[in-house]
Amino acid sequence: MTKVVSDARIDEMIAEPKPLPPNWRRQLATLKQREGRNESQLDFTGANGTAFRIVVSDRRKHDFSVMLLAMLNEPVVPGRPEFRLLRYDGAGHPHKNTLEGNTIQCKPHIHQATERYQIATRQRRPDGYAVETARYQDLPKAWDCFRLDTDLRFPPTEPQTTALPMPFSGE
Repeated sequence: MTKVVSDARIDEMIAEPKPLPPNWRRQLATLKQREGRNESQLDFTGANGTAFRIVVSDRRKHDFSVMLLAMLNEPVVPGRPEFRLLRYDGAGHPHKNTLEGNTIQCKPHIHQATERYQIATRQRRPDGYAVETARYQDLPKAWDCFRLDTDLRFPPTEPQTTALPMPFSGE
C-alpha cells in the first residue's frame, strides 16, 4: 500500500506559519530554464519545523504556477521527498478533475493535495484536484493569493514589499 498523507496533515502544513529567510528575494530571482519556462525555487523551514520549497514557474502570460511543496523526512514515494501541497496555476491550460469528472476550461485554478487523489493516482498526482478561482489572473496576483493562503512571513529587515522579485513581478 502506498503511504498517504492525511487531509488533516495537509491542512496543518498549509496553515503552518512560514518565515522566509532574509535572502528569499534573491533566491527566487535566480532563474533556471526548464523545458521552455523560467523557474526558480526557495527552500526554507516553517515555524513548526517542516521543510518547505516554493517553486515559481512562468512560461508565458497566462501559463504559470506557484507551488508549495513539503520536503518529507519519510517520503510517500521512495527517493522523492517532494510532496506537492498546493499549486496556483494560470489560465494557460484546461484542467480535468478525473475523480469528479469536471473540467476547468482555461481559467486560473488552485490545486490542493488530497487523500483521495493520492490513493487514486498512487501518488503520481496527489494535487490532482483543483478548483477554479477568480482571485487572480496573472502571476503577481497569484503570488499575492498564495502568500496570504500559506501564511508566508517576510523578514522584518526586508523592504516592505511582498511582491515577487524581477522578472516575475511584472515590474
